[in-house]
Amino acid sequence: MKTSSTFWPLVRANLRFFFARDARDPVSHLPRPPVKLPANFFGVCVASSEDPACDDYAVARLKNLGVRCVRLDYGSGATGTFAERFVERLAREGFQVGLHLVATRQEMEALPGSEGAERWRQFVRETFARFAGCVEFFEIGSTVNRRRWSGFTLPLFLRAWDIAWEEAQARQVVLAGPNITDFEPFYNTVFLDELRRRGRLPAIHTNNLFVERATEPEAFDHKILGHALAPWLKFNTLKKASLLGAIGRWAGATRNFSTHVSWSLRRIRRVLEDVEEQQADYVARYCCLMAASGGFNRVYWGPLIGQREGLIDDGTDFFPDVFHVTFYGQANGDVSRYRLRPAFDAFRTVNEFLADTIFTRRLETTGELEIYEFQSATRTIHVVWCRNGACAAVNACYGRDVLNVAEVHDRDGWKLSRAPELFTQSPVYLSWPQGTPVLLQAHPGAMPQVRLSSSRAVEYAPVEHAEWRGLAVARMGRTPVEADALLPGRFAPMDAAGVSVLRNKRNRVWAVPAPWEETRKIVVKHFRPARGLRGWLQRFKPNKALRSWNGAHELLRRGIPTPRPIAWLEHPQTPRQAECYYLCEAFEGGASARHAFYAFNRGETEFLGIPRVELYAAIAALLVRMHGRGVFFRDLSAGNLLLRRAEGGQIEFTLIDTARARIGVKGLSIRQRLADLMRLCHPLAWEGRELLLHEYFTTINVHFVPWMRLAFHYYDWKHRIKKPLRRLWWKRSRATPLP
Repeated sequence: MKTSSTFWPLVRANLRFFFARDARDPVSHLPRPPVKLPANFFGVCVASSEDPACDDYAVARLKNLGVRCVRLDYGSGATGTFAERFVERLAREGFQVGLHLVATRQEMEALPGSEGAERWRQFVRETFARFAGCVEFFEIGSTVNRRRWSGFTLPLFLRAWDIAWEEAQARQVVLAGPNITDFEPFYNTVFLDELRRRGRLPAIHTNNLFVERATEPEAFDHKILGHALAPWLKFNTLKKASLLGAIGRWAGATRNFSTHVSWSLRRIRRVLEDVEEQQADYVARYCCLMAASGGFNRVYWGPLIGQREGLIDDGTDFFPDVFHVTFYGQANGDVSRYRLRPAFDAFRTVNEFLADTIFTRRLETTGELEIYEFQSATRTIHVVWCRNGACAAVNACYGRDVLNVAEVHDRDGWKLSRAPELFTQSPVYLSWPQGTPVLLQAHPGAMPQVRLSSSRAVEYAPVEHAEWRGLAVARMGRTPVEADALLPGRFAPMDAAGVSVLRNKRNRVWAVPAPWEETRKIVVKHFRPARGLRGWLQRFKPNKALRSWNGAHELLRRGIPTPRPIAWLEHPQTPRQAECYYLCEAFEGGASARHAFYAFNRGETEFLGIPRVELYAAIAALLVRMHGRGVFFRDLSAGNLLLRRAEGGQIEFTLIDTARARIGVKGLSIRQRLADLMRLCHPLAWEGRELLLHEYFTTINVHFVPWMRLAFHYYDWKHRIKKPLRRLWWKRSRATPLP
C-alpha cells in the first residue's frame, strides 16, 4: 500500500513511536514473564454455508476444541443469508462472537463518493442494530495494508472507520481494528496514530500476525533485511508480538488481538513432506510462543474449515480468489466429506493446557531445544520441543525421578504411559502437581549436529553404552526393537556365512537379517576413520556414519526416498578418530540406474519391464522434486540411484550414500543442478542424456542451452583421465612390498 497520501503520515507516526518511551522499552526475542493468560486467550475463525447441517457440524467441533471465542466474517452482501443464521446460532450457544465487517474491494473504492459512503453507513447501521446485543466486538478493516486484496488505503480506511465510529456511538458497541496483516509494524503505527489524533482509537487493536514466511515459528525472519542480518535483528515470533503490543500501548489501545493466522499446507509443501503433521507441529509451537510473548490478549487461529489452511479439511480443491485472511465468508464442500486434520487436535490440546495459566519462564537450554513453563491453578506445565529436524535426549534434560512423577501428553493430547526417549519437533506436555520441585539436568539441550525425521511409524532412542553412543530404532510400527541387538558384535560380521557382502574396500558394506524380523534385511556400513590429508580436512565435520544418518533423515523430511535409517553408532570419546557404523533398511529386489543406462546404451527399450521414456520421466520428476526442496546430493552417481518395479506397476526409487548431501531451504541454482545431473548422466549415451535432460528442464521451465553441455563434457573428460591414473596407482600400491 504505497501511496503519496500515506507516505508522510507513515514517516511522522513512526518517528513519533521511535522516540517514545514505549519504543525504548526492551523488545526482546526472548519472553518477559510473568504473562497472565485469560481463559479465552485462544479463539478460532469460523464460517458456515447454506446447508444448516454445517452450523451443527461447526458448533460441535468448536465444543470439541473447548474454544469459546469465535470470529466470523460478515460481508455487505450477507444480510438475510446463512451468515446471519450462523451468528445467531453461535450467540445462542454462548460463544463470544467477534463480527468482522467486510465490504468488497469495489465497495471500498467507492467510499469517497456519497453513494458509496451511504451504502457502507447503511450496512454498518443495520449490522449494529441486529447484532449489538449478542456480539462481543465489531472489527472494521480487512488486511488494510494489502490494497490489491481489500481495496483499502489509509484515507479509505479512515473514511470507513469514521462512519462506523459515528454509528457505534449511538449503540455503545465495541470497535476493533484496523486489521493489519502479517508483520509490518510501520503500518500499525500510522493507522493507530491517525485514529488517536482523531480521538477515535479502537478498543481493540487488531493484527494478523502470520510468521510462516520465516519457515518455522522460532526462526528469525530473513524476509525483513535478509539472511545476513536476521540473526542480528532477531525478529522471531516473540519479538514480533512484543513489538506489536508495544505499538498498541503507545497509541493507547487497551487490548491487542491477533484476529486471523494460519499456516498454509502449500507453503510447507515447498520444502517438506508430511505437510499435515508439520502444520500441526507449527500450530502448537506458534500458539505456545504467542502465549509466552505477552504481546497479545487473544489469538484467533483460522480458518476452522478450509482446503489449504483449515484445521478441518473441506474435502475440495477449491481456493477462493480473495484470500481467507481478507474474507472468510463460507465453508466450502459437503459436510459428509469434512475431515479433522492433526492440527485440530494440536490446537485443542494447546488450548486445554495453556488457556487460563500464567507463563512463568523459558528455561535455559542449548542448541535447538525449547522449554516453556506455565502454571495453572493446580499444575506446573512444561511444553517441550526442538526446532525442525533436531532432537534431544530426554534423560539429558530431566532426571528420572522428575520424569517418573510427571504426567506426559503428546502434541495431540494423548496421555502417554511414560516420557518418550527423545524430544523432537513435535511438542510434548509434561505436568506435575503444583509445588512439585522440577529441576533440569545441567545444560539440557539438543543433540549437536544430529538430524531426525519425525515419523509415527518409527521411534528412536539414544544408545548409551561403554563403547558406543548414537541413536537406534526402538520401535518399528508396533514392534519393539532391542537397541543391544544393533550394536557391533551382536549382528553378523561381514565374514559370517550367508552374509551378502556389498562392498569391501576402505569402507565395508554388508546386509544382515533385521533383528525384529528375520525375513527383512538391514544394511551395515562400517566406516574406518579418515587419515592423512583427508582426516585433517574433515577434522571439524561429523564422522561419516553421522553424516550418512543426517543426510538420510533430511531426505526423508523432504519426501525424497532413501532407506530408513536404523542406527548410527560412534565411539563416545573419539567419534572422529575411531571406527563408526551406520545401519539402514535394505532396498531389496531392485537394480541401480547405472544398470538401466547400460541396458539402454545397448539398444534395449525397456528395463525391469519399464519403458525407457517412462523411466527417464520418472527419474527427472524425482530429481526436480529433490532439487526444488533444497537437496544438493553431491554424490549422485547412477549407482547411488536404485529402482524397482512395485507390485502395482509403479516405479520405486531410493537414494543411497547420503553422507555428502547438502541441505537448504530453497531450490538449487542451475550450477548445483548441473553438478548433480552430470554425475548421474555419465554412464548414459548422449541420446539418452538428451531425453532425460529434456524431461528435467522442461519440468522446471528452463531451456537447456548449449553452455550447459560443457558440464557434461567436462565430467566425461575428467573420468577419461582419472580412470587410467587410478589403475596405475592401484598397480603400484600392490607391487610395493610390505615393510
